[in-house]
Amino acid sequence: MKRQREPRARRPWITLSIALAALTLSLVGCAADPSTAATKNHSGWTGPAAASPVETFKWQYNNSPGVVLQTAHYQIHTTISDEDVLKRLPQVLEGAYGQYQDFAVTTPSSKPMKCYVFGKRGEWADFTSKNTGTDAAIYLQITRGGYCIGDWFVSYYVGDNATFSVAAHEGWHQYVARHFKGRLPPFLEEGTACMFEQIKFPNQLPRWDLSVNPNRAHGLRNAVEGHVLFPLDKLVRMHAGDVVQLPGDKIEAFYAQNWAFARFMWEYNDGVYRPAFKKLLADTAAGSVYDPTGTLHRAQGAWAPQSVKPMLEHYLGKPLDEVEKE
Repeated sequence: MKRQREPRARRPWITLSIALAALTLSLVGCAADPSTAATKNHSGWTGPAAASPVETFKWQYNNSPGVVLQTAHYQIHTTISDEDVLKRLPQVLEGAYGQYQDFAVTTPSSKPMKCYVFGKRGEWADFTSKNTGTDAAIYLQITRGGYCIGDWFVSYYVGDNATFSVAAHEGWHQYVARHFKGRLPPFLEEGTACMFEQIKFPNQLPRWDLSVNPNRAHGLRNAVEGHVLFPLDKLVRMHAGDVVQLPGDKIEAFYAQNWAFARFMWEYNDGVYRPAFKKLLADTAAGSVYDPTGTLHRAQGAWAPQSVKPMLEHYLGKPLDEVEKE
């Protein structure tokens, strides 16, 4: 889950991921490097062709023993002790990085991104209280999930699949924070992050299909049947901070609708809007996205929610009310 706010830290927004159910996640591999080059089968699932190298170093949090899992793009601090999770978690993140690169190509950074994945909620809560200042009260409302501040994220173990799902979701926020010069509309960044949540592990390597997310699809159905859908004109101006204290069905609707819109842009009508979506992502990464207010051109500083509607209409080539009907 993502929460928009003005920062005291490096980025002008903070993200929260609240897992609303037992999430499962999917993930794809890295490009360019033959050890992580993505492969794709006939069903649409993609992922790395080979496992990414991992170095392991001793680490501890308070009195809890842990490790740092060092990969090409990540430095994962964790107190999880389950060997299978420790083996798969770095593959999930490296594989997801490949998916992010394929989705929105950017220049890779030579500095690994930091992640903290605690084995127990108590450790996560202690770390959060000590490292997020007055914002800690907001983060501590999370019951299953994690959050991203700048280009590092913090989560805790909530079961194997759900832990991987949160990592891949937060990894997208982390990737955008590290590599994008401009700012994606919060609702669209959240929706895109949800596209990376569904992961399976054939042959011990992670695989993604960006069209598949049973949990978000179920949430969307609940929102429709419960009559709690947000109008699109309102949804595009929202961020996670607007819903974090709402009833669970409204939170679920927010993320499910964000996911549905991102998937709509990616594959509606045989991908008719995909080139526009890719262009929007590329322009945002370059800091040159269409925005009459100019607030989406930069990653830091205040942003104008009213900028999102004209931006979307520009890239999709039609009024937002017509898009909502589609």
